[in-house]
Amino acid sequence: MKNLYERNEYVINSDVNVCFEQLLNMDETQFREWVVKLRKVIKHSWDTFGCPPRTGKNVKEIVDKWNEIENFPVHKFTHTDELESFSNDVIINKSRLGSEVDQFFENMFKTRINYTENDNGYSIYDLVSDPNREDQVYRGSLRHFRRDSFYSHALSTIKNSAKYSVISAESGEQWIETFFKNPEIFSGKDFLLEEVTIRDGLNSGYFQIEQSDILQLTCDQVKKYIDCGWLQYRHYSTFDVENMSDDKVYSIRLYSKGKKIFPSGFKAFRIGYIQPAVNFPPGTAKYLYERYIPTGSKATIYDPSSGWGGRILGAMSVRDDRTIHYIGTDPNPDNFFDDGTSRYSNVAEFYNTKTYRGNTFFSDTNTYEVYQLGSEVIHKNENFMKYRGEVDLVFTSPPYFNREAYSEDENQSYKKYGSSYESWRDGFLKPTLQTCCDMLKCGGYLLWNIADILIKNDYLPLEEDSKNFIEQNGLVFVEKLKMAMEGMPGQNRVGSDGIPKCKNYCKVNDRYYKYEPIYVFRKDK
Repeated sequence: MKNLYERNEYVINSDVNVCFEQLLNMDETQFREWVVKLRKVIKHSWDTFGCPPRTGKNVKEIVDKWNEIENFPVHKFTHTDELESFSNDVIINKSRLGSEVDQFFENMFKTRINYTENDNGYSIYDLVSDPNREDQVYRGSLRHFRRDSFYSHALSTIKNSAKYSVISAESGEQWIETFFKNPEIFSGKDFLLEEVTIRDGLNSGYFQIEQSDILQLTCDQVKKYIDCGWLQYRHYSTFDVENMSDDKVYSIRLYSKGKKIFPSGFKAFRIGYIQPAVNFPPGTAKYLYERYIPTGSKATIYDPSSGWGGRILGAMSVRDDRTIHYIGTDPNPDNFFDDGTSRYSNVAEFYNTKTYRGNTFFSDTNTYEVYQLGSEVIHKNENFMKYRGEVDLVFTSPPYFNREAYSEDENQSYKKYGSSYESWRDGFLKPTLQTCCDMLKCGGYLLWNIADILIKNDYLPLEEDSKNFIEQNGLVFVEKLKMAMEGMPGQNRVGSDGIPKCKNYCKVNDRYYKYEPIYVFRKDK
């Protein structure tokens, strides 16, 4: 299939794909050599086969997964926020439905991420190609691979829990004594020690658990077991054993031997070293289309920022009791080809021809057209404007100012209008929203997924400015939906008080989630 990367067999089958315990046994020089080689292998796979540091699926696997999309019960994504008690206002999509659409956009991970108003960010590709970032990747690899920061290999041992610790032990000493005196119980297992600062209360991080519930050793106990010959370098290679202190404890983390670093290790490049560009979940897009487009309708959808294909896949997969025509805009030249096709048409045609949906015995396919133009200037295109006043639903997730530098093309909004947030707001956001409102028919809906972003310890008011522009164009606010950020570690971090650290959060089934707002407006006249 043209312009589709498949499973990253090159990295997975390379000799850099060592077992976790091999990394723990490497000294500093050996580990740095491994990181240097890893960067070269990943870059070669990307440059030669178009495979970024992702696992990927082959064509048959993608078809099998996409055959599930049409009849997937997306209505089950809705939940009530226990903090506000608004019915059906939280969307939780744990399915990863259609996430393989990323494989049509290998350039997605070449997107630079800016953390300030300056256009000076870097991308995942820069991590493996820029010689000046070797030390950055080395330091990150110590954390993500050697210390296993994502808990992909080694899990904390829990007091009085054979489920998590093989045996039920009341203390770290009891667990260590059993491990070395009765090795047959732990066949195929080993452990590492993780140095952590002593604290009271809940662990600050991804898991709400009392630190005291984790089996751990004191500094003196670690020294005792080193002196007696039980603890070897691999057990304590993640910290400086010569400079232990009494304000630290050493948690015991158990792992199964023989498990390779990849494919699970790709997670480090996707979310560890840098915030990546992210795709809108196709299943969530499908849910929103079906929520706001009545059964039996022939509906036209406009997506002003087609992004990385998540929303066009969601549109193609809308149930057969609706007929959809998807219209998208995107100025990014990297997503369009000289033969008149695009990455978007590749996604749509793959779905329309290779899945069950392509069999006319079952259904007709949904249709699409995508313009290589920015949403702030698309109103100048006569062919596009034939839909003025005819669009049933506008739905998108626009650029968050300059946070994601999708390409280096001068037509990207962050380059055309990015001298300041205000210039971007007035040059891009305002005319884009005016066009959205003009295109809607009476009774049509505008769904706007936007969130304020933090720049220099202050939030840019993307949400408020968007709402003001929409209301100035006469649309009526209907509701705010909360799209829970379920899939990415780091999204749901909590403080030691058990309260989320993020700005927008909700609570479902007694669990906190970070969310991004989706503002819903209706055109009544």
